[in-house]
Amino acid sequence: MKWFKGVKTIEELRKMYRELLKEHHPDNGGNVSDMQEINSEYDVLFKRISASFKEEKTSDNQSYTYDKDEENKAFKEVINRIININADIEIIGLWVWVHGGYEYRELLKSIGFKYAPKKKCWCWHFGEYRRHSKTEVSLDDIRNKYGSQKVKNKTRQYVLN
Repeated sequence: MKWFKGVKTIEELRKMYRELLKEHHPDNGGNVSDMQEINSEYDVLFKRISASFKEEKTSDNQSYTYDKDEENKAFKEVINRIININADIEIIGLWVWVHGGYEYRELLKSIGFKYAPKKKCWCWHFGEYRRHSKTEVSLDDIRNKYGSQKVKNKTRQYVLN
């Protein structure tokens, strides 16, 4: 592996992918062939890591099929669409959170983000959300449970007159 050394979980893979995308995406001055290599290596590693996970079960102990390849494809598409927005982007577990970004609300809605008014940010998650608790959980509690990766955004540049 050239780009994703030491990655052992899907969360780590996604964090690393996001960082590589910020640096090597052609819109950010990167190289197209590097992005193709990164995407190819990401797909191979995603399949390898996801094959090691066990089948999940619902609360009534019924197993269900989970299309990891479809989730992977959706995640990559979302990250590629928001790569250049001027907002703080955070990956917490399998969720993508965008703090601020009000001026991008139409773009975020079109991608599938939902606004979480109590958390004051936009969130995206693949598939249907199944709530596990009846109580409201703070963003800090979610970070503590799943870990988070904040991605530094580009600062706005203003022209001085």
